[in-house]
Amino acid sequence: MKLLRIIFLLLIAAAPFLFNACAVVQPWERERLSDPNMMFDENPMDKGAELHYLFIREGTEGGDGSQSGGCGCG
Repeated sequence: MKLLRIIFLLLIAAAPFLFNACAVVQPWERERLSDPNMMFDENPMDKGAELHYLFIREGTEGGDGSQSGGCGCG
C-alpha cells in the first residue's frame, strides 16, 4: 500500500513536466512565431546552396523535405 502511494505521488509530481508543452496557439500569436528571428538558419539561400553542393558532391538528392525525384536532377 505504501509503495502505491509513493508511485502515485511521483506521478503527480512528474505530471507538470510531462504536460508542459501542450499549448494552443491563437491565430494572432502565429505572426510572432513566423518572425524571421525564429528561423533556425540565418540565411535560407545559403542553406539551400550548401545543400545543393552537398547533394552534387555525394551524388544524392532528397531527404531534406523538398520535392524531387531523387535522381539529382532537382
